[in-house]
Amino acid sequence: MVKLGKVLAGIGSVALVMTLAACGQSKQSSSNKQLADKQVLNLSTTETVSTLDSAKASESVSLTQLYHTDEGLYRLGKNSKLENALATHTTVSKDGLTYTFKLRDDDKWNNGQTVTAKDFVYAWRRVVAPKTAAGYAYLFEGVKNYDAISKGKMSANQLGVSAPNKTTLVVKLSEPVPYFKLLLAFPTFFPQQQSAVEKYGSQYGTTSQKTAYNGPFKSVGWTGTNNTWKLAKNPNYWDKHDVHLNTINFQVVKSPSTGLNLYNQKKLDVTPLSGTQVANYAKTAGFQKFVGGSTMYLQMNQKRVKALKNVKVRQALAQAINKSALANKVLRDGSTAPKGFVSTNLTQNPKTKADFADDAYVKSGVTYDLANAKKLWLPE
Repeated sequence: MVKLGKVLAGIGSVALVMTLAACGQSKQSSSNKQLADKQVLNLSTTETVSTLDSAKASESVSLTQLYHTDEGLYRLGKNSKLENALATHTTVSKDGLTYTFKLRDDDKWNNGQTVTAKDFVYAWRRVVAPKTAAGYAYLFEGVKNYDAISKGKMSANQLGVSAPNKTTLVVKLSEPVPYFKLLLAFPTFFPQQQSAVEKYGSQYGTTSQKTAYNGPFKSVGWTGTNNTWKLAKNPNYWDKHDVHLNTINFQVVKSPSTGLNLYNQKKLDVTPLSGTQVANYAKTAGFQKFVGGSTMYLQMNQKRVKALKNVKVRQALAQAINKSALANKVLRDGSTAPKGFVSTNLTQNPKTKADFADDAYVKSGVTYDLANAKKLWLPE
C-alpha cells in the first residue's frame, strides 16, 4: 500500500470563527472608540508554542506569538498594506539593489536596552548561518552573498547587511526583489538582542523567561511544553499608548467540540468551527467568516516508496482526489478546491489586480479525473 507523507494539490483553506463581542461597561479610547473596561482576550490554539526564537520559528503558533512579542522594520496593516514599524524612512537606490532604512530610536528590549540597527545585523547573520538551521533562511536568497553563505563558502558576516550607526540599516541585494519590503514584516527578519541569545545559548527561545522581546506584548508563563500561557502588555514598547489590550490568554484546545463548549461557557472569546458546526452556527450572532491565504497539501515520500518517483503515479493520485467534494462535503468549513499551489487571497497581480491564484492556475494539475487516474495507474 502506498503511504503518503505530508499531495500534489490539496485544499485551499478558509478559516471560519465565532467571535464574542466585548460586553460590560465601556470606556472611551484616544481614538473615540468604545472599549471594554476589562481589556483581556481569551484565545485558543491547536498546539503549544514550539519556539520563541524568531530565527528558528516556522509553524503558525510560534509565528503568531512572535508577531505579538516582537517587531521588525514593517508590519502589515489592513489588506496586508505595509506600515512603518521600527523603520521611519526607507530609501531605495535606482537599480533596486540598495535599501537604506532609518530606524526609531525609542524602542526598547524588555530589559530596557534600546533596539538598534546592529540588532538587525546580528539577527539576519544568525538566520543565514548554516549552523542555525533556520527553516526560513531561504527567504534571504536575494540578499547579497546569501547563496555563498548557505553553501558554506562564505562567512555569515559577509551577508549584505550593515549598520553604519545605531539608527541606520543598509541592505545590499544581489538582484532586485520586487517583494523585498513585504518579507521584512515576517518574523524571520525581526531583530534579536545578541546579549540575550548568547546568555541563554541553545536554550534561547525555549521558555518565556529565556527570550528577549521588543514588541507590544511579552510572553508570560510559557515553560516550553505547557498548554496555557499569556501575553502581557510590554511597558517598554515604543507605541504602548496605542496598545489597549492588557492581557491575551492562550490555551491549547485540540478538539473543535471542546473549543465550542468553552466558547459557549464564555471561557473563549473566539473559536474555530469545523464541519457540521459551520452549518449549525452559520446564522448565529457572532458567526464570522475570515478568508485565509493558505493551501493544505500532501507531499509524496519518494525516498520510502520507489513507485512515487514515477510522475504518472503521482499524477494518478492527484487526479483521483475529488477536491471539490473534499472541501464541500467532507471538510465543510469554508475550504475551497485549489487552483494550484498558489492559494486564493494570497496576493494580487500588481498590474491587473487579479488574484494571483487565477494567474498561476494550471487546470491539469488540480483536475479531478478518476478515469484518467486509473489509466495512469495501470497503463495498458
